[in-house]
Amino acid sequence: MNHHVCRSVSLAIWFVLTASAAFAQTQARWPNEAWNPRPLPDDLVLPLPCNGAIAFRPVPTPVGSGNLSDRPAVLGQADPETDYSEYLRQTFLLGPFQGADPSAPPRYYLGKYEVTQDQYSAVTTTPCPALPSAGGRVPRSDIAWHEAVDFTVKLSTWLTRNARDSLPTHDDARAFVRLPTEDEWEFAARGGAAVSEADFSARTFPMPEGLQRYAWFQGSRSADNRLRPVGSLEPNPLGLFDILGNVSEWVLDPYRLNKVGRPHGQAGGLVARGGDLRTPESQIRSSLRVELPPMNREGEPLRLRNVGFRPALAMVATYSDQRPAALREAFRQEADARSAAADDPAKLLEVLRNDTQDPALRQGITRIEGALRAETRARKDQEGQTLRAQIEAAGFIGRQIIVANGFGKVMSIMANQQGDALAMQVALADAQNRLADVVRGEVQAKLRELADKTRDTDRPLRRGQELLATAAAAQPERIRDLAAVYLGIVLSVGRTADRLRIADEGNVVLQQVRGRAQLPMLPEAIHLVVRHMVETSGGRPPGAEEVVKALIALSDVPAPAPTRGR
Repeated sequence: MNHHVCRSVSLAIWFVLTASAAFAQTQARWPNEAWNPRPLPDDLVLPLPCNGAIAFRPVPTPVGSGNLSDRPAVLGQADPETDYSEYLRQTFLLGPFQGADPSAPPRYYLGKYEVTQDQYSAVTTTPCPALPSAGGRVPRSDIAWHEAVDFTVKLSTWLTRNARDSLPTHDDARAFVRLPTEDEWEFAARGGAAVSEADFSARTFPMPEGLQRYAWFQGSRSADNRLRPVGSLEPNPLGLFDILGNVSEWVLDPYRLNKVGRPHGQAGGLVARGGDLRTPESQIRSSLRVELPPMNREGEPLRLRNVGFRPALAMVATYSDQRPAALREAFRQEADARSAAADDPAKLLEVLRNDTQDPALRQGITRIEGALRAETRARKDQEGQTLRAQIEAAGFIGRQIIVANGFGKVMSIMANQQGDALAMQVALADAQNRLADVVRGEVQAKLRELADKTRDTDRPLRRGQELLATAAAAQPERIRDLAAVYLGIVLSVGRTADRLRIADEGNVVLQQVRGRAQLPMLPEAIHLVVRHMVETSGGRPPGAEEVVKALIALSDVPAPAPTRGR
């Protein structure tokens, strides 16, 4: 009995699969109105299951030559209300596909329309339903992000197995379907290389007939809270329909805040781009991006009526065995070029200005060059002030070392003199006692009294000697501490500043301090500071003992006139 049941089930499954395949083969191809109501000459058309089809538009990314060349683009919008999310940021793009004309720029492909109800059903439903269906041309919404990704995986699989030759190729690699990145989506939404720089940076792509003719937005003048069939309005300059409005569109990347021109470090939720039928007219813009959680409050995948998607075609970057070697060489050349350009940013701006053909961009680069020159002058002035302050500070510390050494010597001499005086007092008291031993009466008493008084004066002399000796003994440690600070300044400047710049700024400081009669030895100390800094810049930094010896020697040797470093 069980054997017969299993056989019956197997036959039923075989019948369903066979009937489904036969039904798909007998289905008529969809009319253009169902999937491509506005055909364009350079559409890339790929087949779908159930005899459907899907259209993609090329998004050219003109670049220079080289394996690592890519196209810079400034995306986002400056607006205090949304800067934390949409502020201007620079990015770089490169399409992986070549056109039929070898001289044409590389491109990537983006869905011409938002994926429709019928297209989604054709890829994800088995067996094939009756398609196209009434109302099947509206965007597929109420779809979770992972379901949109699953659609791209299933379509890639089906195309690879059933329509390999329809996929763009590069060497042995073939295209695959995925969601677009945020940068790919926004570059295309703005019009890419098909518009001028000024139009590219505007809130929306050029709309000569007004927003209402290009996007479905909130209100009775437009969407009226209803999803509209794709391709009903006018396209953007790249031939992309409904890129703004109708449904917001899932993209591949996680959400990131904007940290003044670069992505913030935290990766957040999911991203939907472009606005939708509920977005007010005044808020429709190419930079519009919304962060959404992957799950709703009930713990189910988030599905919204106003969020759908459009796919992109991509390709692996290392598409052949020879590719890594070519990329390594390109990287080396790029690194060498960057290193050279980093030494002369003004030269780099000049090259960029000469290379661009856009008058507005050339004018902008010229303004940047002027600002760079002004900033460079201001920076050099500030660097000069800082360098002079460091030279003078080290000179003051050097002078303190000289003074501390002299003070220690004086204290030592005075301590020795106090010792001599103390010895004389002791000798005098002893002599008075010996004299008292050989006399009698009142004279003896007087001598004993004098000896006691002499001994009483020993105490302050001894205390004075101890204080002077302590002060003298403390100076070497103070000198060592001052020398460490002096040497720190010298090494910091000498390892970062040019020796000629050090000598020039040192001469300025010397001219400023030579008139300060109340600070003897300061010019001599500053001259030594400059010499030590120049030597450090040349790879010969002094040691702490050498510094102290050289400074102490200044109190006995006149300083020579200042000279430029060699």
